[in-house]
Amino acid sequence: MGTLNDGAPADYHAQAFGGSLGFSSLRWNGMQLRMTGGYTFDLWSADLTAADPVTNMPNRYEVGLFDVTNLRRDNQLAYVQLFQLNYHTRDDRSSIVFGRQELITPFINPQDGRMHPGLSEGLWGSHKSKKGLRIEGGFIYRMAPRSTAAWYPVEQTFGLYPVGVGVDGKPSRYKGRIISPGIAMAGITAPLKHKLTVTGWEMLTANAFNTAMLQVERGTRDDRWMAGVMAIRQDRVMNGGNNADSLAYFQSDASMAFSGRIRMNLGRFRWQANYTRITAHGRYLMPREWGRDPFYTFLSRERNEGVGDVHAATINLIWHTKSGWRIQADAGQYWLPPIAAARLNKYAFPSYQHQPERAISLRRNWKGLAAQFIYMVKLPMPGVEYTTRQAVHKVNMHHMEVIVNYAF
Repeated sequence: MGTLNDGAPADYHAQAFGGSLGFSSLRWNGMQLRMTGGYTFDLWSADLTAADPVTNMPNRYEVGLFDVTNLRRDNQLAYVQLFQLNYHTRDDRSSIVFGRQELITPFINPQDGRMHPGLSEGLWGSHKSKKGLRIEGGFIYRMAPRSTAAWYPVEQTFGLYPVGVGVDGKPSRYKGRIISPGIAMAGITAPLKHKLTVTGWEMLTANAFNTAMLQVERGTRDDRWMAGVMAIRQDRVMNGGNNADSLAYFQSDASMAFSGRIRMNLGRFRWQANYTRITAHGRYLMPREWGRDPFYTFLSRERNEGVGDVHAATINLIWHTKSGWRIQADAGQYWLPPIAAARLNKYAFPSYQHQPERAISLRRNWKGLAAQFIYMVKLPMPGVEYTTRQAVHKVNMHHMEVIVNYAF
């Protein structure tokens, strides 16, 4: 991984190697025990413990290969990933998992592009009917966020990553001060007639905020045309995480977001056009430690969490070659509120253009091997005013990654 910043700010590089090894018992009356451990070590990287000498800003991307909560020169890590007891019915349509697990939901998910994915601990159940109706949900009380090497109670995961500023423009102070026993979630996916699929999610972060999502899609991944829309509403719950408003995580009353997509398949090639609108009611907030954005306009290595009054438009061009390569080119325009508008711009991010390109190769003669190359350019929108400190690791930058995975 490497990042080139424009001008005087420092450039960075990092090379990491790691793996995981696990054990799964045979099933007994539907029950199974699973456990997995992982490790990561630094092959040869820049000094990620030192702040940029020009802006005094810490490294943003490369530290994520290791442990963002404990920067050190050796970067040798070992951690527990999965440790669970699970139950599956004989028809495999119903399951219950208790313990440490990998959840894939719109808001809590492993994320991408780092050595250690995001993991959760709790009780989770799911059921899929013969007609395709899927219901799932549970309670999460502990998490191991991506790019960390420890497990934390949910309330301690707030602020492991940079916290930005509060709605008053002063540095946020909620890290270590949130009071929340955990997260209750439920989701339902219902296939309907005429290739319609309706998905709904409800996520209650106790004593902090509630997030509800409704998504409707028409068409499947293989159909010539597909279209989808989603709406997300967030509301403050109780005191937003702390009795003192200046220490709360969710400081506004509500936020709303809408996102849409149109896709067309042309054999091995397809294109997708996407749009997202986050209203000016308040910031869309979701701890970055928990997962990536669910918006259709999401592009790798950036997100629109922590902002309001946003217009985002992206296009994806995807080509599957006969030799097994998947080549994708993306471009996006993100119109954000002014940097000085702290109520709607948590991380003082300027409006920007995002242009990542990637290629993924799967070698058919060696199953389990996957290689990925990512090249990304981020530029400020014309006419946007910003300082060097506000630009470093955000705009006027090039970012490259080479990722090789082998699963056996």
